[in-house]
Amino acid sequence: MPSLGSSHVPYAQFEAMLRAGNLPWIRRNHGRITMGLPDEARVCRLVAEQDPCRLERASVRWIKRFAATADGEQRSAYGLIVQTFDTMSFNPELAAEQLAALCADQGLDQ
Repeated sequence: MPSLGSSHVPYAQFEAMLRAGNLPWIRRNHGRITMGLPDEARVCRLVAEQDPCRLERASVRWIKRFAATADGEQRSAYGLIVQTFDTMSFNPELAAEQLAALCADQGLDQ
């Protein structure tokens, strides 16, 4: 485990914590993890499952990040994204998969 002074968390460690569903660890280390939008969608899934009162905040953060990386053509996907986050409340696994697929379709899967 990296020391508190570390500036970066290895992706493999993040992936293991994500698979384990360790949301508290991910929150503590969020600023030190390099992750793509699909990974962030998986984090949103954990939020929906473990701390649903914070899902809106997580979804807004995801949408802002999408907006920062998307070009004008890709931004037409906002309606779909909002619908997908609405789905996240009752089917987080499906919604996270849909967001990851959207990222792949838009070339934002890195």
